[in-house]
Amino acid sequence: MTAAPPPAAPVTADTRPAATVTAEPAPRLAGPSVIVAQRTVRQDELRVPNVLIAGVTHAGASDLAAVLTRHPEIKAPVAKRIDHFTPMRYGRAVEAPVCDYDRHFASWSGQRYRLESSPVYFDGGRALVNAVARDLAGVRVLILLRDPAERLWTSFQDKVTRGRLPRAMTYESFVDRCLSLRANGADRFEGNRYFRTMSSGFYVEHLTGWLDTFGRRVRVVFAEDLAQDAETNLLALHDWLGLEPYTQPDALAGGAGSDGADAALQTFEAATGRRWPLGPGAALVRRVTRTRVPRQSDRVRNRVETLYAGANRELAAVLRDRGYTALPEWLASA
Repeated sequence: MTAAPPPAAPVTADTRPAATVTAEPAPRLAGPSVIVAQRTVRQDELRVPNVLIAGVTHAGASDLAAVLTRHPEIKAPVAKRIDHFTPMRYGRAVEAPVCDYDRHFASWSGQRYRLESSPVYFDGGRALVNAVARDLAGVRVLILLRDPAERLWTSFQDKVTRGRLPRAMTYESFVDRCLSLRANGADRFEGNRYFRTMSSGFYVEHLTGWLDTFGRRVRVVFAEDLAQDAETNLLALHDWLGLEPYTQPDALAGGAGSDGADAALQTFEAATGRRWPLGPGAALVRRVTRTRVPRQSDRVRNRVETLYAGANRELAAVLRDRGYTALPEWLASA
C-alpha cells in the first residue's frame, strides 16, 4: 500500500468560508423550491463538491468514484460527469455559474461529502487549479495515477474502439501524432484533445500545481495499488476523509451490480482467494488489469517508456519529498 503524508484534519461541508457569490438567473435548487431570481448567496449555501477526483483519465477514476460513493456519508452527483471547469482546459472561460452545482446535487440530504469525478481537470493548468481552489473552498482532491505507458496504450485502444480515431491508425502513428502536437502545444486545442493523453502522462508537469495549491488536502493514489489490494487502499481513503470504515458484505449477493462488475468480482476472488467486501467495486480490477486489450509492440512500448523515463524520475523525487515512500514499480525503478 502506498504510504501517504499524515492526514489533514477532516473537513466537512459546514467548514467552508462564508464568501458570497452572486447567482446568475439560472435556476437554483433550495430544498423543494426553485429560485430563479438573481440574488446573493453565501458560498457555504452552495452544494458544491468537497471531494474531487481530479485525475487521471484511463486509470479507473469512474470506478473509484462508484466505490467511494457506496459509503453512506459520500454523495454522488445526479450526472456521472459534471465538467464544470473543463472549458478552462482549452483556454475558455467557465460559462456555468458556480450555483449550477446545486442541480447536480439536488438529491443531497446532508451527507458529509459531495464527490465529483472529473479526471480531465488534471492537466488543465494553473488557472483551472486556482479556479477550483477559489470556487470549491475547502475541497479535498484525489489524484489517481497509473503507469503512463500503459495508460497511453489503453487510451489509444479506447479511442479506436469508440471511433474517435481511424481504425487504420497504428499505435506508432498515434504516438508520432501526439509528439508532433505536443512539440508546439497544439495538443491543448480542443480539436486535438484525442491526442492529449501523452502530454497529460508527463505527470510531474501537472501534479505540482495541485500539490502547491492544495498541500495536504491532496491525496495521490496509484491504480496499481488499488488493483493489488483494493480493500486496504479504499479503507485508507475513508480514514483520510475522517470517516468510519464502511464495507458491504451483503453486496456480494446476486443482483448487486452489473454483469461486468460481477465477472470482475469472480476474477478477483479466483486470483486472491479472498472475498471482496465492496461488491461491484471490483470493476476497479477489471479497469486496470483489463485483458481484452491486445498486447502492444515491445518496440513501441520501449519507446514510450523511454519518453516518460525522465518525467517519472522527477515525479518519484517530488512524491518522496511529500512523504510517499512506497511507490509502484514504474516509479520505484525510474
